[in-house]
Amino acid sequence: MKKLVILLLTFSFFVNAEDYKYEPIANKAEYFSGKFNRNKDMEDLLDWGDKFVDWMEDKSAWDSMETVVFTPYFSDDMQRADYVWLNLWPSSGEQYNAIDQWLKEGGSMMSSLPVTNQRVVDVWQWAISAPEGEIGDNGFVRFTQCTLKDGVSMRKAFDTYMDFAKKAKSTGDNMGRKMMFASSGAGIYDYDYVYSLYGNTPAEYGENVDNFGKNLMGTPEVEALDEISECNNGRSFSTVRIKKAK
Repeated sequence: MKKLVILLLTFSFFVNAEDYKYEPIANKAEYFSGKFNRNKDMEDLLDWGDKFVDWMEDKSAWDSMETVVFTPYFSDDMQRADYVWLNLWPSSGEQYNAIDQWLKEGGSMMSSLPVTNQRVVDVWQWAISAPEGEIGDNGFVRFTQCTLKDGVSMRKAFDTYMDFAKKAKSTGDNMGRKMMFASSGAGIYDYDYVYSLYGNTPAEYGENVDNFGKNLMGTPEVEALDEISECNNGRSFSTVRIKKAK
């Protein structure tokens, strides 16, 4: 199944588009995770983030990037990482143009990091839905690792998620959803994609979870989700946005 993912991402995201109901729009993401340096904590990382935003202010290569920092909340291993730092990009070209500038000019910022990155993953993402309204001071997100069932393609799974998201929205749902595929940095793994589910605030996230139980459980759209993949190892994080895209 991993060979399918690699071929899909490397050669064509959108093969035989006429055979599918929806066409994914891909964007890029960088996930940095690790541990705080000695005597440092999340406050130090957020302070560094403010300085990073100031450093980017006169550098147009970073205009399209959005940055969010995650704090582990529900996890099977709370010692795995102290933080996750996410940079979101509209395209790979914009992402790597900024990387080029970072390698040339970012040495002083890098040397002042209050953390040690232990894992850095380059990711393609397919957006399924996005929450309406403003992100609160803290958001909330859950990640699960998913394995496609026999005979199910990634594009078929995407169509099924899109149909579900439309049904969910009709019941008042306001969740964001993405399918995620690591292109480098993930190491060896035994699943096909990561599914993310997120809300503007923890309270809103919880309300939407309740809405699922009250208005969506048992619907044909939810039953269709059960036919495409098996997802497990859910991990949840509170989030803080450091930078908006211009």
